[in-house]
Amino acid sequence: MKPQIDRILEGVRPMELIQLQALAAGDSMLGQTNLRPLEDKGWVETIAGTSLITLTGRTLLDGANAAR
Repeated sequence: MKPQIDRILEGVRPMELIQLQALAAGDSMLGQTNLRPLEDKGWVETIAGTSLITLTGRTLLDGANAAR
């Protein structure tokens, strides 16, 4: 497993952005395995079984939506 800083420096992969958008849209079908890379990059936190998009994740989503 890569150290956290390496995962952060990898940047945004298209699939990760799709998963983050699905989570923002309320898609509860994303499993914990799919969210792990997003958590490792600090974009999502899971608290008491509820996945929450962090400020960093929200900024990423806003930037992606602005680019459209």
